[in-house]
Amino acid sequence: MVLALQPLLVVAEAAGDAPVVDASILRLQDKAEDLYRRGHWERAYFIYVNELAAIGDKYAQYMAGYMSLTGKGVVQDTVKASAWYRLAAERGSQEFTAVRDQLLEAMSESDLEASDAAYLELRQQYSDLALAFAYLREEWTILNSRSPEFGLSGDFSVAVMDPATGMKVTRGEYARRLESRMQLRLDYITSVLQIDHLDPDINDRQFEALAAQVDDYLQVINDR
Repeated sequence: MVLALQPLLVVAEAAGDAPVVDASILRLQDKAEDLYRRGHWERAYFIYVNELAAIGDKYAQYMAGYMSLTGKGVVQDTVKASAWYRLAAERGSQEFTAVRDQLLEAMSESDLEASDAAYLELRQQYSDLALAFAYLREEWTILNSRSPEFGLSGDFSVAVMDPATGMKVTRGEYARRLESRMQLRLDYITSVLQIDHLDPDINDRQFEALAAQVDDYLQVINDR
């Protein structure tokens, strides 16, 4: 279970969240593991792919690859398996890079090209950078919107619900929390892209320029 938990702590820190694993995620991890052990592979695969891999759980991404490779719960597909393995290994974990490299070394050139395409598709959705930017975009939209539905327009002393914690805070405190989370994400994103520091008050032009840089980065093969 340590292997299952640790990746979530890493992605939380990298993407700017507090390094605390939500209890609901722990339950999903336990449920998927239990289903797999009992041979309910289709149900386990569904959870690994749709509920855990999709939020950056590297162990779940590895399991999606392993189950694709062995045909447990899903049609056997070596190319698909390799793509999941490559995504799982993006943080450089020795356990995941070893299985990735072993599989890639055994593939033909045509299968490697197919693996590249499948990997890029997954990378643009579920990589740490893609997820961090998706959260950043959501927070930036809220912070810069004046729509009442977001709760940041009007009197900043009025209480609103912070969806990240489920607790009531003032609009002003909610805005400060958003800015704090955004700064952590921006620091992570700019470090990956190796570009200059950015602040949460970036304007529309700067934000879309950042989006383009993230998109360009995620379309480059960088693991073989």
